[in-house]
Amino acid sequence: MAGLLSSEWDQYLPADLPEEAFGDLSRRMQYQPLNFKKLIDAGAIRITQPGSGTGPEPVITNDPNLWSLVSLHNDKAKDSYTVNWPTKPEAIENAISMLQKENSSLYDGKYRQILWSARELGLKPQDVFMKKKREGAGLLGGD
Repeated sequence: MAGLLSSEWDQYLPADLPEEAFGDLSRRMQYQPLNFKKLIDAGAIRITQPGSGTGPEPVITNDPNLWSLVSLHNDKAKDSYTVNWPTKPEAIENAISMLQKENSSLYDGKYRQILWSARELGLKPQDVFMKKKREGAGLLGGD
């Protein structure tokens, strides 16, 4: 855990949740919003050429709307093929914009993979999640 006390992550990654549990793809749960820019900068996730869905080779395309989100957890898996997928810098801005819309593209297993990756890198939870807006703070930033 790279020096982190497990209690820092316990509320986000319960100890009784086995890391083999990748969840049901049909279930879309609500999660605390992630700071995808920080996660990319730290190496917890990366935006790559999109997977084909039929094999280990990615689809190479210049379309910035076509991409895959790959976690460090995926890349470090013993049988990983995503580790060889090229990053796609031209899609990062678009991917972050789409992902920030209430984590709309994530299923529960991918969300946990991202948190496992952040924890493994020694990131703190407060660096991984988006800051909550204060109630009453409007356009003028009222206190």
